[in-house]
Amino acid sequence: MIFNRNKTGKPTIISNLVSHLSKYGINEDSMLIMIAMLIGILTGLGSLIFTWLVELVNDFCYGSEHISGIFNGQWYYLIILPAVGALLVGTITYIFAREARGHGVPEVMDAIARRNGIIRGRIAIAKSISSALTIGSGGSAGTEGPIIQIGAAIGSSTGQLLGLKKSNMSIIVGCGAAAGISAIFHAPIAGVLFALEVFLRNIKFKTFSPVLIASVISSVTVSTMLGSNSAIFPLTDSAFSFNWYETFFYLLLGLTCAFPAIWFCKALYATEDFFEKYVKVHYILKPVIGAVLLGILGIAMVKLMGGTKPAIFGNGYNVISECIKSSTGEETGLKPSIMVLAALLLMKTVATCFTLGSGGSGGVFAPSLMLGAVTGNLFGMTLNLTGLFPAVQPENYALVGMAAVVAASSHAPMTAIMIVFEMTRNYQVMLPLMLAVTIALFFSQLLCRDSIYTMKLSRRGVNYQAITDMSLLRNITVQEIMHRDVLIADYNTPLLDIINLAIGHQHADFVIMHNGNYSGTLNECDLRDALLQPEAVPLLLAGELTREDIPALDPQETLDNVLNLFSRLGVNSLPVRLGNDFTGMITRADLINRYQNEINRG
Repeated sequence: MIFNRNKTGKPTIISNLVSHLSKYGINEDSMLIMIAMLIGILTGLGSLIFTWLVELVNDFCYGSEHISGIFNGQWYYLIILPAVGALLVGTITYIFAREARGHGVPEVMDAIARRNGIIRGRIAIAKSISSALTIGSGGSAGTEGPIIQIGAAIGSSTGQLLGLKKSNMSIIVGCGAAAGISAIFHAPIAGVLFALEVFLRNIKFKTFSPVLIASVISSVTVSTMLGSNSAIFPLTDSAFSFNWYETFFYLLLGLTCAFPAIWFCKALYATEDFFEKYVKVHYILKPVIGAVLLGILGIAMVKLMGGTKPAIFGNGYNVISECIKSSTGEETGLKPSIMVLAALLLMKTVATCFTLGSGGSGGVFAPSLMLGAVTGNLFGMTLNLTGLFPAVQPENYALVGMAAVVAASSHAPMTAIMIVFEMTRNYQVMLPLMLAVTIALFFSQLLCRDSIYTMKLSRRGVNYQAITDMSLLRNITVQEIMHRDVLIADYNTPLLDIINLAIGHQHADFVIMHNGNYSGTLNECDLRDALLQPEAVPLLLAGELTREDIPALDPQETLDNVLNLFSRLGVNSLPVRLGNDFTGMITRADLINRYQNEINRG
């Protein structure tokens, strides 16, 4: 059954509806797909609102073609505007949802790993506003992390509202994450791969289908509302070329991109540690300090490189466009050179660390894309300087570098490949992407076990890989493997009678009742210990050997939680209760056998 009962054990309105629809052939998988469609629509609309908020704040602060903002070229506003935005962000996250600070993805992973996909609904609102304020006021962060967390919160809230059972909550959260990536990048395939590679790590039909549907529906929703579905960085058919002798260069580029990715990951969390341990101010003020440091860095960049608004502010798409301008035809006014690109590589990393490490709200995906574009362009220019390879186009290496740095930082190679492909819509880029991404991922994992997402969880003592290895058990409930044979006895029953009752049954574990209430269980191993002292058996009552610390399970409890109980309590069986009725027993052997069968099934 796809839905839980309520706390009284009675069916909910939704579970009654599902029971009715099942008469017409609508099963559990069909209902998950229908819910995924709803999440895709809601997340698509949420992404449009979030994008509008970011643009609204940015236009208010820095202006646009149609309005003049507060900034108006005055250098001191490069400190004031980010600082004011950070103050509002600190206040919002402190009062409403502290999970909304940072880049968001680790919080979603933590919810899947330790809270059965439960995410508070208010996070969607708090994350939208706080990230819009951070990015729009100049913070160095991306929009993908927030929309992933927003989509995941929408998915989790929908699942909770409908009473989804725990084993389906992680799938629904993954649907929201995939829909978020699809909406923000116009990349439905990358959205699916991101959810499967980073969150779920389980490619079964039951998991894959809802995630795919949510991603596609989200992309369709956004395209319909905007009236177009164009690539973010479109390439012409002849814009990208790949010569056979460049194979070695792209492999070398992959190796090169591993280092800024690892540096970015370590620098980000080192900054978090610094603000946590050494910046002794109120929680609300920490993002302000980060924003002031960002503003000072921005002013230094303007003084050194010219321009008005620093290129390190915001998501960095303007820099990416310039790095690949010969392919896209876009001009931003920034003139890349080796010195400029080297400075950008350093300053963008530091700027993002100031923004997110201090408690700002935004994503790390877009900064990773920018770091990759800068690294690739810098690599290509260096090849040109040798004079040996005049046909090498640095812009091509910028495109491939984007995917390589994303793969090295996120440890999600398929997502990195597909997201650059879908952002450019040019198939010629695929072969170099695969070469560089494979090498970048290999060296990144060799030098740093954790990704930029799992590193935060590891610092909390959470081994996400080990937890996701238990995903098979998370999709199976107690009622699917429990025995219906339940032995129930009263607290005051003589032990001799208990022994006689156990004869002829598969197991000798008893549910013990006392004055009509559940007291605990009398386990077979305790009976066996008592039989070693036969002279004491006639004198003992069932209640004297009862384990009162043994909980009764709900039939919808998932087996990953049950395995933890078996390990902690050291028993071989647990009772199952629905309301006031005991409906079965589950044994450790049954659980292990089912787990092995699932592994063998693949």
